[in-house]
Amino acid sequence: MSIPSSVGRYRIDRVLGSGAFASVWLGHDDALAVPVAIKVLSGSLLDDLDVRNRFLEEARILRRADSERLVRVHDIGELPDGRPYFVMSYADRGTLADRMRGGLLPVPTALAFAEEIARGVQVINQLGVIHRDLKPSNVLFQSTPDGGEKLLIADLGLAKAIAHASGAFTLPVGTPGYMSPEQARFGGGLDVRADVYGLGALTYHMLTGKAPGPAPVKTRPSELRAELTPEFDRVILRAMEVDREKRWPTAEAFAQALVALRSSVEAESTGGGRPPAEAAPAGSEAAAPPAEGGRARPEPATAPDVPFAEPAQARPEPAGGEDAAGSPGERPMPSGLEQTVVDNPGLFDAAGQARPPAGDIGQERTVAMSREQFPARPHGGTPEVPFGPARTSGGPGRPGDDGATAVLPPPPQGGGAPGGFQGPPPAPPPGPGGPWGPGGPGGSTAAPRPSAGEAEQKRRRQLLALSIGAGLVVIVIVGGLLLNAIGSGGGAKPAPSPTPPKDFVAVSDASGKIRAFVPKAWPKLAEPTTWQPSSVGLSGDTQSRPVLRATSGSFQQFLDSTAKTPGVFIGLTTDVGEGRLPPPGVSEHDQCTKGQPERYTTPDQSLSGTIIRYTGCSTGTPSITEVGLVDRTGKFGVWIRVKEIDDRKVTNDILNSLRLAAP
Repeated sequence: MSIPSSVGRYRIDRVLGSGAFASVWLGHDDALAVPVAIKVLSGSLLDDLDVRNRFLEEARILRRADSERLVRVHDIGELPDGRPYFVMSYADRGTLADRMRGGLLPVPTALAFAEEIARGVQVINQLGVIHRDLKPSNVLFQSTPDGGEKLLIADLGLAKAIAHASGAFTLPVGTPGYMSPEQARFGGGLDVRADVYGLGALTYHMLTGKAPGPAPVKTRPSELRAELTPEFDRVILRAMEVDREKRWPTAEAFAQALVALRSSVEAESTGGGRPPAEAAPAGSEAAAPPAEGGRARPEPATAPDVPFAEPAQARPEPAGGEDAAGSPGERPMPSGLEQTVVDNPGLFDAAGQARPPAGDIGQERTVAMSREQFPARPHGGTPEVPFGPARTSGGPGRPGDDGATAVLPPPPQGGGAPGGFQGPPPAPPPGPGGPWGPGGPGGSTAAPRPSAGEAEQKRRRQLLALSIGAGLVVIVIVGGLLLNAIGSGGGAKPAPSPTPPKDFVAVSDASGKIRAFVPKAWPKLAEPTTWQPSSVGLSGDTQSRPVLRATSGSFQQFLDSTAKTPGVFIGLTTDVGEGRLPPPGVSEHDQCTKGQPERYTTPDQSLSGTIIRYTGCSTGTPSITEVGLVDRTGKFGVWIRVKEIDDRKVTNDILNSLRLAAP
């Protein structure tokens, strides 16, 4: 199909690459005098509504994310022939695949890249989306005005909403060698841990020079590169466990493990000095621009806008990988390299596991299989559950601790009977002759037994006294209730409204279900207005829920665990099982000192739960507080994260003012 000379206000220069589903053109925005990348749906798929919707959804996800870690979408439209297109920033420093073809990456550089990619994936997952096609050609680089570069994730053509990923997929898709085992199974439910597997495979490839091949991985990284220690094996292979319950729970948890791993490597190689990556010569892969706040960092780029990338010698990209293409002129797809294969049963075995072609393990083929090639799921079958109950071992960053916090019930008040009532006094011990023997209640030492008439009169007097006493008690109680009702105007006196501290302001989320006082220096973020609890392991809640975010920086800066950006996150959820709040895994911070869990109840007794304070953090804000509270009805709860940079200690002021409504 011919290429127009212009699209809207964008002048078309040349084709960067073509794949099975789309082409990418290099354009120029004459109004702003900047190059752009324009992704256009293939003309042969113009009438395929499913593919068209997927194409447009990719643009919407990238636009909604608006993240420094992902390609950004600036415009969307339709060509005169009906083909949709969207306009992205253009990146000029190629792909990760290009750099890996140049030889083994230095270990610190590979770890820094892996950490940045993981944080970008976390952004995607927090939007309620799974990428599903992480591979070297979908990681791009773009130069920055200061001479550095930025790393970003591209190509969300196979991305899937988590809320729709727990049941059967239309197509098992992904790239053999990088895709999780559950992606290769027709009807296999997916969650964010599918992307964790892809991150592990990508990290394995960067460090060893070889893609790991299909699961289970048979060769440890340390067997392929002498510099790698058993700790590398532990961190990377945990991400690629066949049983996803054993993987890192989220991309953020994997990123934190990489931070600890990189710190140990730097300490060993420099004796505690700066990492070698910072001392790398300009233009090398280890060179990086200063991070936010002027702090030098060895990782590739984490700063703001990340445009679109194109290598000088790139190959055209398939299915979801067109974004990485970029050599001059339109090139045909090289045989056996990054090819999109549709309806090719030879790439999967009878059990539905990915089987790379002989001699091509790890090549970046994006695979899509048709439904007819797989047996249908039996009716009544049980779908896979995205997340199981919290485990008590193998947490992020250190074995034997996954960060799960047990929420213990409060001890009973007093040691007596329920409600604080005391039971009757113990009966006196019987005498030697039994109850009616000497010394017993009825023994010979007791008073003479009364006659039958006297006993009857005594019993009547006792009943009369008890009746009079009970009547008096009822009169007192009823009178008191009436007096209280009259004095209070016929209703209970409402609790006084809390008054904010002088440096706080009252805020609420868009739905009005979350209200709290926050520091005036932390403005409320208008977007996004919801969050996805399942993206942090709360698999019992797959819906979008109300959220309130207030921070002195941007949304992305608050998410970045290495940025010194204070603020508060308050997100509602219905997944309130024991130990679920705060969410295990993502609420652990290995760079900080963890305090003992504290029990907390709001002043109005409506919420109760656990506070965990992290202090002395070596990166990011000096303190982080994680809070999990459950409503007294037990039907919903809230996860709260407070990040501070001073000693103000605002957490309790925020919690004491918190007012929630069921989501």
